[in-house]
Amino acid sequence: MRSFFALWRREFAALFLSPIAYVMLMFFLLVTGCGFYWLVKENQELTHSIQGLMVVIWSCMLIVLPVLTMRTFAEERKSGTFETLMTAPVNDTTVVLSKFAGVLSFFLLMCAPTALYLVIIGWIAPETIGILDAGSVLGGYLSVALIASAFIALGILASALTSNQIIAAISTFAIMSILFFGGLFEPHLSKTPLVREVGGYLSSALHLMEAARGVFDTRSLVLYLSTTVFFLFATTKAVAARR
Repeated sequence: MRSFFALWRREFAALFLSPIAYVMLMFFLLVTGCGFYWLVKENQELTHSIQGLMVVIWSCMLIVLPVLTMRTFAEERKSGTFETLMTAPVNDTTVVLSKFAGVLSFFLLMCAPTALYLVIIGWIAPETIGILDAGSVLGGYLSVALIASAFIALGILASALTSNQIIAAISTFAIMSILFFGGLFEPHLSKTPLVREVGGYLSSALHLMEAARGVFDTRSLVLYLSTTVFFLFATTKAVAARR
């Protein structure tokens, strides 16, 4: 456990030393801030604004997560520290989990300022804050955390399979886009009920909008937890194969 926290602190601190992380932080806050302003201005119902905000956050994840995860193992190989890390008295699972926890912690810290939007709503329109459903807000953020966990694990796997950061980022972005857009358009492209059901089940955007309405399906919890575990397991095997 001590080695895990040591590696987690190392990974978390490395993100703050990287200029890319600050660029992604500025990009995320700028896009979500502009999206929040537009949604509140255009939508009269507060619930619709929350749903739209969750989708805006997920859209930013398409860019942010591949960039944050592409360096986890690929940069270690490029800088020559991968061999040193692998000869340290730690097992592969600890290394993978510490990198996963470091990126996830940074992303959750990135999302934390968006909670101020609720304060802004209460300041601008005090009469609307009373009708704000705590379940929809918590459900939306929980869904964001679950989806981010799954795709951070995917990005770490892509970084472990290649020494090129750009390839890792593009691979992660492509798979995330397929799951996002494919889930939205598949019901319109196919008349098979099974295909439509599977497409809706895999759509992260649909899960976010349902959670923002206060509807939290345990099937999405099982989906993203199992996906996270699978990708982390595959990453551990990929790292072990490169020892």
